[in-house]
Amino acid sequence: MRRVSLLERRVTFALKIALLVAISAFILAGVGDFIGRIKSVTIILIGAVFFTYLIHPIVDRLHRRLPLIWSILIVYLGIALVVGFAVAVVAPAIANEIQAFVKQYPRIIADAQALANDRNNPLITRLPQSVRDYLASIPSQLGRLGQEYAAKAAAQAVGLVLSAVGIVATIVVIPVISIYLIFEAPDLKDAFLEFIPPSARAKTLAIIKDLDAVLGGFIRGQLLVGAVIGTAIVVMLLVMHVKYAVLIGVAAGVLDIIPYVGAAVAFVPATAIAYFTDGWVHALWVAILFVAIFQAEGHFISPRIVSQSVGLTPLVVIVAVLVGAELGGIGGMFVAVPIAAILRVLILHAKPDYEKRVPPARQ
Repeated sequence: MRRVSLLERRVTFALKIALLVAISAFILAGVGDFIGRIKSVTIILIGAVFFTYLIHPIVDRLHRRLPLIWSILIVYLGIALVVGFAVAVVAPAIANEIQAFVKQYPRIIADAQALANDRNNPLITRLPQSVRDYLASIPSQLGRLGQEYAAKAAAQAVGLVLSAVGIVATIVVIPVISIYLIFEAPDLKDAFLEFIPPSARAKTLAIIKDLDAVLGGFIRGQLLVGAVIGTAIVVMLLVMHVKYAVLIGVAAGVLDIIPYVGAAVAFVPATAIAYFTDGWVHALWVAILFVAIFQAEGHFISPRIVSQSVGLTPLVVIVAVLVGAELGGIGGMFVAVPIAAILRVLILHAKPDYEKRVPPARQ
């Protein structure tokens, strides 16, 4: 047989990558169109898959000593206790802060309007006139937005109730589907492998193993990062005596499921509230602490918890989130990093002799 040169192997590898990207784009376009037609089902299925990845390691450890159904029930009981604690302790605090914010909203808008129109403010007077006009219009726009949202919420009360019922139904259905996924995962994998030629099954199993490690690492890791960041923001704002600390921190933790978004989004309302409450020195300290939290997330927390499992650098993660936001809004931001990690695994396995040069993925 003729020996293949290094140049030929590189060209062949490049062509494989180009073909893989083209096929992936074609498949994603078709999948995206199909998903757009079944949004509710898609949300439930994605939620069930993510929930299954979240609980599977604990269920697997318990299953070594207990039957599978009992392992699942114990995990569900633990989740129910955590949710019950959150509802009993955290939910009332959030509700109280939401009520206080709604009452103070007109005053906040008025203070912001006065600040934007204050000609004695040295920071405002140094800005160009067009920028000052734009800043002066923001508070009134926010006020109108709040009024319009309140009016729509009142006019669509029935729809809101139905939406709430739908959300509750979704939350109930996802754990049920997750149980079936845990029970049927081995059979689903075996059924899938039947469509793969015997010569390619070892390669396919290696890819599945790496995909499983990447997705599981991202889901569990990002939830842990969100909890750490949310808790850090709540503690920091409570120490700094910033109003609505629990509301802002919990919102930041939830939004931080999308990498690096939570702390960045919480920065603006926290510093604005600190400024209107205690002045610019207090706001500056809050801003500095937010920057410290954001840097800790980007350089220490997220790389150690998520990046090692996913294998993506912070720059790639940020670019993936921005592309996801452009293509699919909030939903696109949420799935952008897992999709990027999946593409990375597929590209790595397309390289010649990848399994010989790289150790197996961690479970």
